[in-house]
Amino acid sequence: MIIGVLHLLQIDDTDYLNHAVRNAKRLEEAGVDAIIVENYYDAPYKPRADLRRAIAVAVAARDVVREVSVPVGVNLLRNACRKAALVAKYAGGRFIRCNAYTDIVLTESGVLTPEAPYLREVKVLADVHVKHGRSIYPPTLAEAVETATTRARPYAIVITGGKTGEPPDPVDIAVARAHTDLPVLVGSGICFNTLTLLKIADGAIVGTCLKKGREIDVEKAKRLVREAKNTLSPRRRLSL
Repeated sequence: MIIGVLHLLQIDDTDYLNHAVRNAKRLEEAGVDAIIVENYYDAPYKPRADLRRAIAVAVAARDVVREVSVPVGVNLLRNACRKAALVAKYAGGRFIRCNAYTDIVLTESGVLTPEAPYLREVKVLADVHVKHGRSIYPPTLAEAVETATTRARPYAIVITGGKTGEPPDPVDIAVARAHTDLPVLVGSGICFNTLTLLKIADGAIVGTCLKKGREIDVEKAKRLVREAKNTLSPRRRLSL
């Protein structure tokens, strides 16, 4: 499964909603299997997004759901997973991404604490040892994957590199696969030069490589999605 990321503009941008719908349609045209809306341009992020941002993302997600036929999800940065679940529920989304699901993470936004105990009836793509942070518990990637799998049971495990646009170490993907029976997704750094990572993963969440500036580049995205799907050999298939 290839999930395309829709990087929402800052909520005060006059093109906020038009940009969201326009780029969602481009992602669908490119052939992604699902779209996740994300308040990417809201940095610096609060640990749990404020109500104003949550409402803006909800409206954008609702408009996107109305205009595309693929499943839509929500990532409300930095770790507003409970709000994201509510947004998904009432805007018609089918899943969320949670940066600190069972981990405790030190970040530039502050300490992110686990959201798993508060999430019910929503499909969660759960980061372990997420990018742009230092996980302090569980201490190793293997323990983090096993903890998320056995104690909170998300829908899938997400493995990232250290920052946006940086791919994970293939060893990390292998470690994750060895410690879970859940699908394992690459959560950062997938582009034309890193597609071989998909030979050992079950899918990917792709954002930066699909864009030119702030817009989805349709032809580039089509090519990447096509090549990614030709490379992908999933052990477990997702149905969002």
